[in-house]
Amino acid sequence: REFVLPAFAADIARDRGDVIGIRTRNIDFARDDNKAILRAGAINLNEGRLERVVIIEPKDQGSHIIQADAATYDPRRKTWLLEGGRRVVEVPAAELTGAEQFGIRREPVSEYPFTLTPQELILRQSAEWSGMLSLREMNELVHSRNLPNLAAIVMNRHIWLTQPVLQLLLLALTVPFFLRREPCSVLVAGGQALLLSGAFYATGFFAHSMIAAQHAALVAWIPILIFGPIAALLLSNTRT
Repeated sequence: REFVLPAFAADIARDRGDVIGIRTRNIDFARDDNKAILRAGAINLNEGRLERVVIIEPKDQGSHIIQADAATYDPRRKTWLLEGGRRVVEVPAAELTGAEQFGIRREPVSEYPFTLTPQELILRQSAEWSGMLSLREMNELVHSRNLPNLAAIVMNRHIWLTQPVLQLLLLALTVPFFLRREPCSVLVAGGQALLLSGAFYATGFFAHSMIAAQHAALVAWIPILIFGPIAALLLSNTRT
């Protein structure tokens, strides 16, 4: 999970409208490190392309609006190349000309240095994809700025940390039912182990389905806190 799964996260975390690599859902108000805000009608991860793009520049750049029919990411220059890009600028009344109606001027724009890559745009809005990242990538993402789904990222990080413990705990819960000195029915032992492991899975499912903005670590560790003492009691009472 730490080395193999993150490389295929973009291909695995796809919805029904993304089978051919095109996400039909919008990119809604993603904010980059310079506080520019981007909205797009659709994104093609394979081509690094956005459709129907609107960018709101930060205040220190004039708070202008940039519109484009499409935008393609240039990984070498780390910028977005705009197709049909135009910056909507408010013109003071004293500077109005006959061609500028309603105090608005449209200036052509060929590119914009929006700091987020196509993968980061999806990542910042997709809790499903964030759960497939490596621990190192999740730690880097948690410390980044302007992250709208921070609670989901933090929760997924704690779930990632608890997974090895949960697997060992499941083994500790079920093995004592079969390691008994006195003869017993395998069906009875299997039924008891199945009931306890089912309760364990249900608790873990409900706990890890919650997106806790606060106390994420406590919520993620709930199955261990509940069933850890039970496993210790079962193991201590096992007589072989």
